[in-house]
Amino acid sequence: MSDNDFDKTDREAGVTSEVQVLPPWQSSGLSTVKPASDVIQFRQKLVEEYHKGAPSLAARLKIAGKEDLESYIVAMIDEVIQETDHLLGNELVATHNGDLRDASVISFKRAEVLEKAIKAAQTKQQFEKQGGVDVDSPAMIIIFRFFMGKAKETFDKMGVDTEIPDLFFRRFGEVTTDWKKDLRQSFEQVRNQR
Repeated sequence: MSDNDFDKTDREAGVTSEVQVLPPWQSSGLSTVKPASDVIQFRQKLVEEYHKGAPSLAARLKIAGKEDLESYIVAMIDEVIQETDHLLGNELVATHNGDLRDASVISFKRAEVLEKAIKAAQTKQQFEKQGGVDVDSPAMIIIFRFFMGKAKETFDKMGVDTEIPDLFFRRFGEVTTDWKKDLRQSFEQVRNQR
């Protein structure tokens, strides 16, 4: 289907390709258009409402005391994911209205945004690996086993009965069943104290 076919189909459906978003002070076109400065102020007002009184995302994070790089990354990932919901809503509205071409374009844009969200999440994961400890890394098991071996070696050098190391390792295994979760929480507490 050529562009002319799309235009013809749009005209037959009563859809115009010119879309204009107007501030609420403009009604059915009878009033005059406000100057650009009024539109910019209106846009800024909407942004402040969106950010709950802050003039920008960065300002909102600063007010919340989250000025570190990790907070910015998490906030940006959240914003990107939220945009996919906005696009999905627009796509569903377009589909509901029978604007399949628009729905297809929006769907494609949504896929692009999701791809960016995935890349952002991967960036965050890489940041965590570089800036912290990856508790899921196979190296963590090596470290864990190393220190357990050193504990056993210490018991051997102390010359204690075999019952004591056995009891220790049995109890240690019980209290460390969720060690990855506990370790993540400990790291999170340290990050929040910075």
